[in-house]
Amino acid sequence: MKKTCLLIAMVAFFGTDIFANNLVMGTPSINAASNTISFTIKWDNSWYVSTGPSNWDAVWVFVKRQACNQAGQNPWLHETLASSGHTITGTQLQIDLPSDRAGVFIRRSAAGIGNITEVTVNLVLSSNVGSDNIGLYGMEMVNVPQGSFYIGDGRSDLNGFTNGNSNNPLQITSTHQTNGLGASSVYQKNSYGSTASLPSTFPLGYNAFYCMKYEITTAQYVAFLNTLTYNQQLRLQEDPNATPPTSVKGTVINARHGYSIEVNTPGVSTTSLAPAVYGNDANNNNTYDEADDGLALPVSIRIKDFLSFLDWAALRPMSEFEYEKACRGPITPVLNEYAWGTTDYTSINWYWGRDNKLTKNEVLNTFPLGANNVGQGMLWRVGIAATPNSDRVHAGATYYGILDMTGNAFERAVGGYNFDYSAFSTTNGNGTIDSEGFADVIGWPIYTTNRDVYESYYMRRGGSSWGGTNVNVSNRQTMNWTDGNRDIILGGRGVRSL
Repeated sequence: MKKTCLLIAMVAFFGTDIFANNLVMGTPSINAASNTISFTIKWDNSWYVSTGPSNWDAVWVFVKRQACNQAGQNPWLHETLASSGHTITGTQLQIDLPSDRAGVFIRRSAAGIGNITEVTVNLVLSSNVGSDNIGLYGMEMVNVPQGSFYIGDGRSDLNGFTNGNSNNPLQITSTHQTNGLGASSVYQKNSYGSTASLPSTFPLGYNAFYCMKYEITTAQYVAFLNTLTYNQQLRLQEDPNATPPTSVKGTVINARHGYSIEVNTPGVSTTSLAPAVYGNDANNNNTYDEADDGLALPVSIRIKDFLSFLDWAALRPMSEFEYEKACRGPITPVLNEYAWGTTDYTSINWYWGRDNKLTKNEVLNTFPLGANNVGQGMLWRVGIAATPNSDRVHAGATYYGILDMTGNAFERAVGGYNFDYSAFSTTNGNGTIDSEGFADVIGWPIYTTNRDVYESYYMRRGGSSWGGTNVNVSNRQTMNWTDGNRDIILGGRGVRSL
């Protein structure tokens, strides 16, 4: 029997006039004769600007499928889309199909700002639908355009990037991207960088890419977990022996300040190895994924979890250079600046500073200035500082409109020092992880045996729970962190090469 599954990896968010939110995707319908999946989509406060940032927002949409011949046992596989035939109603939006056809970007077709009213999207699959279950997923992204930018902000005591000879920032240009950046002494005064020269294939940030607008949320992570096999779910547990997929309903597998990811339906490990079904239950009432279950909080995940999610979503990790580019854009660095381009921030009480806690409408009850929950040990709704009237600083937004690049969870970025990460490239995930739950993209720093070494290749940038200067855009004090456990401050987001 045909079953159509809607599994959207995003929830509705409070709107803002300069950053898109409130993504709503309707239940898909299937035309088996044409192998077409049809659904509606709308979101608020979309933009495409031809001046200033000269960029746009978009929704990354991809499809998974599951054979129905063994209910609950077959894996969900990533679907490649057809090379042509995709349509969208009206003229306001367009569909961009990347060369790997792992999904599509849906975005404005011309300059404009405002809400996207409901339209219908038709995507053609590359193979016959048959009787398979179909899963539809979407997440908001922001275009970071091609262009020169600076790394480092001039401070000398935080291991930040420099021009190699002084404390001055270094401008990354097309020449660097074409020829490679070279040895660490070129971009860091103390040679705190890769042990091997960075070649032209390394993502130095000059080229355009898409970046997730928000950090990975608990809702997105649960959607990911619920497409895995039993063994993959088991291997992604921080302690597989303590919380296997067979654990009883209500068993907590990942909980930090505010959210609680739990077993909703236990898996089976005897005859058929059926995976568990997970859900969010922040309000602790044993009813899952309700409006006040913390669906929009950033999830705390290890590097293994993080990379597996990105590979599954056909994204990739960002580099340290791309992190700084996404934050400051092409403008001259400000000493000690946060992601919103100033040194101002408001530290808000971790509990009493919020209303509508754990809901999609969770808001700050003060008027923040560069809002940052630094030192408060609390996660809050992604994008919480943005309001319908906020400017860049009060929304806590980057130059390009990306949210929470300072504050909330730490961002993960390939980099650090005393390691050779020169082989890392712009290769995107292919939508599939291996049987042990690992990402399997050639060139990504991946270690299956030593999780601490594994962690060391991924810098922690811009996160919370630490004081003031420790989360500035150019701060690199958290390089080579070797603790591979989950922590409240460890989250992240993915990017996608163009």
